[in-house]
Amino acid sequence: MSRKKISTEIKTQVLIQCRRRCCICFGLERDDNIKKGQIAHINGDRNDNRLDNLAFLCLEHHDQFDSKTSQSKNLTTNEVREFRKELHNEIDEIWKKPLNVGNEDYSEIKRLISGRYIREGFNEQAEFQIINLGKDRIKVSGLSFWGIKNEYGPNIGQLDFESDLLKNATVYSQKSGDDLYRIFIEFNGDKIIVKEDYVIGFFGMNVTFEGEYMRAE
Repeated sequence: MSRKKISTEIKTQVLIQCRRRCCICFGLERDDNIKKGQIAHINGDRNDNRLDNLAFLCLEHHDQFDSKTSQSKNLTTNEVREFRKELHNEIDEIWKKPLNVGNEDYSEIKRLISGRYIREGFNEQAEFQIINLGKDRIKVSGLSFWGIKNEYGPNIGQLDFESDLLKNATVYSQKSGDDLYRIFIEFNGDKIIVKEDYVIGFFGMNVTFEGEYMRAE
């Protein structure tokens, strides 16, 4: 019997609810970084595509959850459901908090650069997770959604890279075929200012990371 595909609308709801965070990473280690992963069927039935039966898991935990081992206790479906609930509650709380602008000088920006930054619009949302790796090197993970109010869900763009921090800014570029994408990120206290140079539609229709983001504490 052929496997029933998850609809685009349901996939989008799963990804938006978790913001591409793995609920097992969060439940076990309170790790809320953006991850590369897959959508798992919690009850093991790959034809049961109800939203309540789906969870986004990082690649490692997806393999672990799907495996059947006799030497160690597998993660239970109840654990995954509870971890998913905790993660969704955490994300909801973060998005409700007010965002404030600060005026730290560069030394403070460098010290406090790690964090989550959010931009919200009428029909779009975007965020960056910044990690200071030390020695003027940073890791940047980003998600951008356009069309969040659309009936069939938004278009989604994703960034994940490391780059050098030059004073209070960084720049990164990547190619897709003949198309070149370049992003500039400037750090200014509790906000970042993002500018892009790219071919329209690089991430999908109307998806962009450009704009002003506020730190979410």
